[in-house]
Amino acid sequence: MKHLPEQHVPAQSPQRRRLLASAASISLTACGLLASPLVLAQSDYPNKPIKLVVPYAPGGFSDVVARAIASELQKNLGQAVVIDNRGGANGVIGTAAVAQAPADGYTVLLALDSHASNQSLFKTLPYDSIKDFAPVIFLGTAPMVMIANRDFAPNNAKELVQLLKAAPDSVSYASLGPGSQIQLAGRMLENSAGVRMTAVPYKGGAPALSDLMGGHIQVMFASATSAAPIIEQHRAKALGVASARRLSMLPDVPTFAEQGYPGVEMGFWVGMMARAGTPPTVIDKLRAATVQAVAQPEVAKQLRNLGLVVDLKGPADFDKFLQAEIVRWGDMLRRENVKPTD
Repeated sequence: MKHLPEQHVPAQSPQRRRLLASAASISLTACGLLASPLVLAQSDYPNKPIKLVVPYAPGGFSDVVARAIASELQKNLGQAVVIDNRGGANGVIGTAAVAQAPADGYTVLLALDSHASNQSLFKTLPYDSIKDFAPVIFLGTAPMVMIANRDFAPNNAKELVQLLKAAPDSVSYASLGPGSQIQLAGRMLENSAGVRMTAVPYKGGAPALSDLMGGHIQVMFASATSAAPIIEQHRAKALGVASARRLSMLPDVPTFAEQGYPGVEMGFWVGMMARAGTPPTVIDKLRAATVQAVAQPEVAKQLRNLGLVVDLKGPADFDKFLQAEIVRWGDMLRRENVKPTD
C-alpha cells in the first residue's frame, strides 16, 4: 500500500499552535477540567444588573415590598436590582414576561397569590404557574382586615353577625368582582357565620375605601397596609383580622377565629421566582441574598409596617405551598361558582 507523505508543520508555526490548542481543549473538556460557558456564567453570577419584575402598578403592596428589599439585594449581590413594574390582567402580563425571559437569573418575578389563583380564574394562560417557574424564596403573608365606616353600629365581627341575623342583606360590602380576594373574604365570613351581605362592585380598592369612609358602604376587607392608617386616624374602625394570629401593627384587633368564626383567613402572600431551568447555584445565590436582606433591621421594619408577616420558605417548601395554593384557590372559586374568563 502506498503511503501518503506526511505533512510537515514547523514547530512554531501558527497552524501547529492552533492544532495543539485544539487538542488540549478537547482533552481537558473530556476530562471535565475545562469549564463550559454555562459553568463560568454560573460562577460569575451576577455580572450585570438584575431585573425584578413586579406584575402590578407602582405604589401598591407588591411594589413597596420589592423596593423595600431591592437596595439590600444590590449590596448583597454587588449588582443593581432594577424594579420593572408590568401591571395588567391581574398579574398575568408581568408574569408572562418572566416566563419568556432567559433562564439565567437576571429576570426575576415577585410573585403574589394571584400566581396561584390565576390558574383557575383564566381559561388559558401564556404560561404554567408551576412548570415555567423555579421558586427562589417565599417571603411571607399580609393578612386582610375587615373595616367599617366609623359611624356603623357594630364594633366587631360578633356584633356585625348579630345585626345580619336580625336583618339579612342589610349590610353592603365592597367587592372587586367575582374571584377577587376582598369578595371571597366576605364570602368566607358569610359561610362561617351563616349570614348574607350585599356585595357592591368596585373597580379598585381606592374608590371602595373612599366610599366606605363616606358612608356609601358599611364594610369591606382591605390589606392591613391600607387599613392601618385610616384606623389610626379614626376614619374607619376594624372589626376583625383575617389571619391565624393578630397583627403587630394592629395588636388590639382580634382575629375572626377569636370571635368564633374559624376559617376566615384571607390575605396576600409574596415570594420570589425565577424562570424554570435557572441553574441551582444561581437560585441559591438569590435566595441567600434575599434572606440576608430581610434580616436587616431597617428592611424588617419596613415589611412589618406593610403588614407582612415574614415566614421564609426555601425553594422546596415554596413549591409545595404553591401547589397547595393552586388547589385551594381552584376549590374555593368552584365553590363560589366563579367561572374562568377568557
